[in-house]
Amino acid sequence: MVVVMIVVMGSAQAQPEAKFNCTTTNATCHALIDYTNPNGTTLSYIQTLFDVKQLIDILGANNLPSNTTGNYSVSPNKAIKVPFPCRCNNGTGLSDQVPVYTIKTGDTLYDIATTTFAGLVKYPQIQEANNISDANTIQVEDKLWIPLPCSCDKVGGVSVVHYGHIVELGNSVEGIADEYGTTQQILLTLNGIIDPKTLQAGQLLDVPLKACSSNVRNDSLDYPLLVANATYIYTANNCIKCMCDSTNNFKSKFRSNKKHLKRMGLE
Repeated sequence: MVVVMIVVMGSAQAQPEAKFNCTTTNATCHALIDYTNPNGTTLSYIQTLFDVKQLIDILGANNLPSNTTGNYSVSPNKAIKVPFPCRCNNGTGLSDQVPVYTIKTGDTLYDIATTTFAGLVKYPQIQEANNISDANTIQVEDKLWIPLPCSCDKVGGVSVVHYGHIVELGNSVEGIADEYGTTQQILLTLNGIIDPKTLQAGQLLDVPLKACSSNVRNDSLDYPLLVANATYIYTANNCIKCMCDSTNNFKSKFRSNKKHLKRMGLE
């Protein structure tokens, strides 16, 4: 049993620590990150784990029908894009004080990082973010900020949505670039990769997604509103559905949410 544990840990630790560059101090934006569960799960579980305020935000990030319920079954190892707020400081981006995880009986920082949050962060990152001097002294019911990597930087002078993509077995940098409408060189540069052959399954890549922008005032709660290709966002207090589609030349399309307007007595 001890040997097995060492092998698993060694394999997980071989994955490089993900740090996404973000050069604009105090810049804020919306970002995405993959989450997978080897046993399968539900959208409600993911929403709760990552402190996503509304289920519709996860539905939009994955272009699922807006009437999909939280009981929607997610197959084992299927990647679900999770939206979260990002803030940049000291040259890197981290999730803006979310998600917050409550320590349970039997938890270790290693298990929280590797199992609960699927290796999206390493346990020393959680330890540092929460000013924990000794990783072996965490207490049940204490709350931990899980610092997810992200970025708000423009790429090639263009605003994008940064997406933390989990590399699947057999993927290549070139293939990922083709799938998400970018170039191999951009991915190599963003992620500090010198040799594309060193890409590993399970590695977290910063993938810039082309996006549709919208004219939202900078004092709006929805600012800055960037909608990644093949996703949608509800804005204006859920009254307007904003969609992005490459077939529309990356121009946002808007549709009123009639059910919500009716509930508010506005229609």
